[in-house]
Amino acid sequence: MKNKIIAALAALPLLATGCAAGSSPTAPVAASKESSDSGADNLTTLLDELAFSGTLLVSKGDDILLREAVNAAPTEDAADVTLDTRFPVASMTKSFTAALVLKLVDEKKLGLDQTLTELLPDFDAPYAGEVTVRHLLQNRSGIPHYIDIPGWFNNDVKRAFTNETFIEALEGLELKFTPGRDYLYSNVNYFLLALIIDRHSGMDYETRLQTQILDPLGMTETRQLYQDKGGLAVNYLKNDDGVYEIIPVVNPVLFRGTASMVSTADDLNIWGHAVMDGAIYSEAAAAEAFHTDTPMAWSVSELPVSDDRNVSVTYYNGRLIGYLSLIMLVPEEDGVIVILNNNTVGYDNMIGLAATLAADHFGGED
Repeated sequence: MKNKIIAALAALPLLATGCAAGSSPTAPVAASKESSDSGADNLTTLLDELAFSGTLLVSKGDDILLREAVNAAPTEDAADVTLDTRFPVASMTKSFTAALVLKLVDEKKLGLDQTLTELLPDFDAPYAGEVTVRHLLQNRSGIPHYIDIPGWFNNDVKRAFTNETFIEALEGLELKFTPGRDYLYSNVNYFLLALIIDRHSGMDYETRLQTQILDPLGMTETRQLYQDKGGLAVNYLKNDDGVYEIIPVVNPVLFRGTASMVSTADDLNIWGHAVMDGAIYSEAAAAEAFHTDTPMAWSVSELPVSDDRNVSVTYYNGRLIGYLSLIMLVPEEDGVIVILNNNTVGYDNMIGLAATLAADHFGGED
C-alpha cells in the first residue's frame, strides 16, 4: 500500500498548476463490481491512513463506479455524513461564476476586455480603469486576496461587514502588480464578477445561476451557503496542535460568487459531465476557460494512471475552514472524480486520493 500512496503522490508535480432529506446509509458503501478487489482494498487502507471523513464519487459516462460516504469520527461525538450530505465547495464556486460570465460574453452582454470602470461605474477603486473581465477570470488582476483586508482574521470584523462597507474595503486595496503581468489567486476577483453578473445579466447572480445552470441540469441539492445551511456537513478544523475544532463560517455572503456554494457529490458529478459534454461552454468559451497557460477557474494538466500511461485532466478544488473539495474531469475516459471532505485532510492528500482513484478506475489500457 505504501507504494500505492507514493504512486498517487507522484502526480503532484504534474498538478502543481492548480490553486485551489432522505438519509442514505452512513457506513461506507462498497465499490461497485467495476472496481477490482485490490483497488477497493487500496482505497480503504488509504482512507484509513488519512482518517478521511466525507464523500467520494467516481463515474464513467452514465455508470457510477464508486459512491461512498466515509466517517472517520474526528471527535467522539462527530456527526456522520451520508451520501445526501451537502458540503461547502468553497472555491469550486468560481467555476460556476466563470461559466455564467462567459455565457454573458457569448450573448454580447459583456466583453472580456471591458474594464471595471465600464461595467461597475460605482466601484470607486484606483485600479478600476485598468482591470478587465479577463484579468478577473484569470486571477491576473493584481487585486489582493481577502487576507489583505484590514482585520480579516477577526471574526467580529467579518461579522460587521455590510455589502456597502465590504465594497468600500475592496476599493481601498492596492494592486500587487500591473494587471495581466502576473498571477495572484484572489477571492476579490470573483466577488466582483458576481456584481458584474448582477448588473449586466438582467437578474441577480443567484437567479442567473439557478436558471442558467442548476435548474437545467437538475442540480437540486446545490445552493448558496448564505441562503440554506440545511443538511450541511459539520466542519472539523484541525488546529496547530492537531486538535479538531468546529468553527462557523462567519458572514458567508462575503464569499458570494467566489466560495459560497454548497453541493453534493451526486450534483457535482452532473456538473462535471455537463462541462465535458459541451453543455456549459461554447467552443470559444471553452478555449478561454481551459487555456493551458491562463485558465479560468479550472486547472489543466496530466496525471499518471499507470506506469506507462498519463491522462489529461481538468480539475479544481476549494478550501473553507475545515472543508475541502475537489472535482477532476478525465475527458478521454468520460470520467468524473468528486471528493468532498469535512475534517481538514489537506490539499496534497486530496490530490493524492484523486490520483489513486484515477489509477484504480482509469488505469487500464485504451
